[in-house]
Amino acid sequence: MLLENDRFRNTVGWSIEDCSPMECRKDSATAAVNEVVFQASQPAAVVSPDRRGMVETLSIAVIGAPGVGKTSIIRQFIYNDFSETYTPTQTRYMYRPSVILNGVMYDLKILDVPPISSFPSSPSQEWLDERCRGVRSANAYILVYDICCVESFEYVKMIRQQIMDNRVGSSCEVPILVVGSKRDLQRHRFTQRRAVSVLVKKTWKCGYVECSAKYNWHVLLLFKELLGIAVARGLRPNHTSLRLQGALHRNRCNVM
Repeated sequence: MLLENDRFRNTVGWSIEDCSPMECRKDSATAAVNEVVFQASQPAAVVSPDRRGMVETLSIAVIGAPGVGKTSIIRQFIYNDFSETYTPTQTRYMYRPSVILNGVMYDLKILDVPPISSFPSSPSQEWLDERCRGVRSANAYILVYDICCVESFEYVKMIRQQIMDNRVGSSCEVPILVVGSKRDLQRHRFTQRRAVSVLVKKTWKCGYVECSAKYNWHVLLLFKELLGIAVARGLRPNHTSLRLQGALHRNRCNVM
């Protein structure tokens, strides 16, 4: 039986403008709420069989330069897990979590894409390069860069432009979320957050979120943000509010 208010983890307690996750973690007043397990105070509502049959599927390609933390973000979102050991992504992995947004269930296909030299310019190129399979036809994109590495941002800039150039007819509608990772290292960032946010939101017309996979900070938020963009652009246009309810079902998450 699928419970609409299933249990999930999130991080709360500070504003992105005020301090970093590391700084807030050191503050005894906020450390206690650094990681909270949310659970419905009232009996969870059961999703009716009719609603369970209405499952939307969303394919999300997560792309970024080596070492920016793509896999860490995905694993934190799905497993509430973070490893200090860096293991380069060599092959493409697919994760299959499910989420509930306003009572509607979405099956996500999250592609953890190894570093690619360029976005596939044609279906044949996508097919020939095993790392790129499913990338060109994805419904949405998360482009991850390291806020301490300008080269990783330049990579995101290149990939984003190639998506716009090569997805003719759908480039303006495809949801793209730019994610600045490693927010806990913000004192070493290469530029101010506002400068990047203005460029991404105003010029690129993309969503923008910063997160820390290490401290599970804004990880849930970035996936909620992406789903919000997808809904607004036609995936499910009839919703007037966006609230991601706890719906990470670990027994439905497979690595392929």
